[in-house]
Amino acid sequence: MNVVGIIAEYNPFHNGHKLQLDYAKNVLKADIIVVAMSGSFTQRGTIACSNKYNRAHMALLNGADIVLEIPTIFATASAKEYASASVKLINSLGVVDTLLFGSETDDVNLIIEGAKNVIAYEGCQEYEDIIHSYVSKGLSYPAARQMALEGVIDPNLINTPNNILAFEYTKYILENNLPLKIASIKRQGNSYNCNTLSGALSSATSIREGLIKGIDVREAMPQNAHEILQNNTVIHEDDISILLHHKLLSEDDFSIYEDCSIDLSNKINKYKHSFITFSNFCSKIKSKDLSYARISRTLCHILLGITEKEFEEAKKNGYISYIRLLGFTKNGATLLGTIKEQSSLEIYTSGNNALSKYDIISSDIYRIIETNKTKTSLPNEFTRKFELTNL
Repeated sequence: MNVVGIIAEYNPFHNGHKLQLDYAKNVLKADIIVVAMSGSFTQRGTIACSNKYNRAHMALLNGADIVLEIPTIFATASAKEYASASVKLINSLGVVDTLLFGSETDDVNLIIEGAKNVIAYEGCQEYEDIIHSYVSKGLSYPAARQMALEGVIDPNLINTPNNILAFEYTKYILENNLPLKIASIKRQGNSYNCNTLSGALSSATSIREGLIKGIDVREAMPQNAHEILQNNTVIHEDDISILLHHKLLSEDDFSIYEDCSIDLSNKINKYKHSFITFSNFCSKIKSKDLSYARISRTLCHILLGITEKEFEEAKKNGYISYIRLLGFTKNGATLLGTIKEQSSLEIYTSGNNALSKYDIISSDIYRIIETNKTKTSLPNEFTRKFELTNL
């Protein structure tokens, strides 16, 4: 049996994602596709536009067979840690043969060779010295790291979000000698950060912007995915504003949270009394050495209570301690028994006390927002019934 793994956010699921699933089926000849997906919050540090069950359902209707949730503590992390945890989750199943990702290059060997060069270079003192010199000049660590790497890797391989993640996935696989083959599909359509719809192959960013503005986005999504989105509540990143504002006003030291330096903590304190919305606040404190994404991730960690200490402990404990199942098809069900045999981790289909507290907190916050917008009582992680996608 040929099993292909994909790491995704599906925020929301669009035609580009459908192309990737079709590629896995038709080109890689996958018998089963397993997706590791972000839950209520994303790697950019923003709340997802549709709840994780809806997004999992979109994927299952369009070719995925099993959808798993990436733990919140790592789903909202920097690219390196997000990639490490996601690959670890895919590999922990003991059944996946190939990891497939999207990138801006159609030559996966360039990514593999680049990753090998960087692995060798990161063991040198010269690398650390260069990073330190850039940080001392005011650059953030990620920016300094990218500058240091440009001497050993083509800058085009690490200057776009998809390529950065593809590079980190590959690097983690090689560093840990994981038995995963690596495959890539070239990204099509407009760029990841493009916020203007451009037809059938529009970016998730532009689709979300279109939803906010009330623009028809159906051309950019499979019909069944669009129907799910239309029939459910769409959430915007600013919907967390009130909860976040209260959190910021109730504390003074934010440096205990993951991704938050003392300087950033001071900056948050300086401007928090002029807080209007989440997006406005990110833009207000953004600077040359503090990207919007870095700030939004930090604010997300503050809202969810993810401290640097607990983040490091989760890493030390191996990133993944259980498998959270969000949905599967009849075809996917044929593999679950094998996963139970091959994996040392427990599989959970609903919320219980074994789940990370951050998975529960993030789901509760999402439910609070959905409840407020729909004026409807919704089930929590402990009372929600698991539903098999009948495919």
